[in-house]
Amino acid sequence: MSDSNKSQKKLFKNASWLFGGKSASGIFTAIQTVIVARMLGVSDYGLLTLVIAYISVLNMFFDLKVWETATKYIGTYLEKGEADKTRSMIKLSYILDIGSGIIAFIIAILSAKLISTYIIHTPDAYVLIWIFSISLFIDTANSTSDAILRVFDRFKSIAFINSFQKLFRLLVVVGLLFAGFGIEGVLYGFILASFIGFTIRMWIVVKTLYENDLQGWLSADLGLIRDQWKGIVWFLGNTSFIATLKTGNERYLGVMILGYFAGKDAVAYYKIASTVASLANKVVDPLYEAIYPELVKFTSSNAIKDFKKMIKSTTKSLVLIIVPLTAIIIIFAEPIVRLVFGTEYVPATNALRILAVAVLIVRFTFWINPALLAMGRPGLRTILGVITTTLYLILMLLLVPPYSYFGAAFAFLGYALLRSGLAFKFFNDALKDEKKRIEES
Repeated sequence: MSDSNKSQKKLFKNASWLFGGKSASGIFTAIQTVIVARMLGVSDYGLLTLVIAYISVLNMFFDLKVWETATKYIGTYLEKGEADKTRSMIKLSYILDIGSGIIAFIIAILSAKLISTYIIHTPDAYVLIWIFSISLFIDTANSTSDAILRVFDRFKSIAFINSFQKLFRLLVVVGLLFAGFGIEGVLYGFILASFIGFTIRMWIVVKTLYENDLQGWLSADLGLIRDQWKGIVWFLGNTSFIATLKTGNERYLGVMILGYFAGKDAVAYYKIASTVASLANKVVDPLYEAIYPELVKFTSSNAIKDFKKMIKSTTKSLVLIIVPLTAIIIIFAEPIVRLVFGTEYVPATNALRILAVAVLIVRFTFWINPALLAMGRPGLRTILGVITTTLYLILMLLLVPPYSYFGAAFAFLGYALLRSGLAFKFFNDALKDEKKRIEES
């Protein structure tokens, strides 16, 4: 069996574990969303969405996106048998992850009153921001932990952690809602689930490192990777800048813009539409996480044909799933919303149809980010992110004031079309450069 076939078999095995975990997580999250939306009502559900979106904006803004850098360099050092450098990279990754999380947490606490008054337009919402910021602090090291588990093919463990955490969160949130705690109960449930997830994740990471004779990373010498610092900083700078750009997408800053111009009800309708439209992501996300380490291995061994073959085959397999799923969502949008979320959310129906098409377009090029990173071209990904995010925010500012959440849906559709077009161009350019590099080496 060729290296390509072996890696592809391994990819789908890893992706299947992630898909299983994310499917279970998705089911638990979907049930939670339905219950929370129904019990809180449109206005309070919109307020909850805005609070979560603001904390997410801060998290994404200060998030260094360490997991991608950690996956590349830990995986590379491990492949070369450089155990000491592997330990050093693990230590550096945790330092960066935790440091950025602390900064985001402090700013969340300090800015809560201003945001609740002038952006969310609910003066007492700052208490909710304070509560939810605790989960941001707890989750801060998870990025590096998951990167380590991916490198060591512990995808089964990742699937278990994610699904168990979501199940625990569902049970706690529902219990607190029925006990009459309202929005605060939902947020407390999130915090407790974050703590459980963090604890289990760290236990498995420590066990994994011990089994691979990589214990003692806390005392590792960062000077051992000094010769790679320039490359690490460049790679990390680009990936973290991309994370910052993601604050401008439809789930984060986009929601804040919608809330500022159109109010909490519009946010609630858009959130429901976005949640249903994003069902395709439950299929794509596992592939994204599983394909990146495999693509890194291909580029490290100059196996460019296998690299292209894997991208092509996974895209074909994906299309067979997400196209029918999108068609079902578009055709049955109104009964889905009515039956699942209730008649008060029916105004979200047409926005759902628009977003379903947009999500489908974006997912045709799910591979662009891991492919560019594997080829060592984070700069191209940054350029792609700058162009598409800028266009999206401009469209939001133009379309949301007159058209509310419908305008937000069309803004995301415009983003999807531009991103997919540019993705193919940038990928072809990077592939030509990669072939030239291999020929010259």
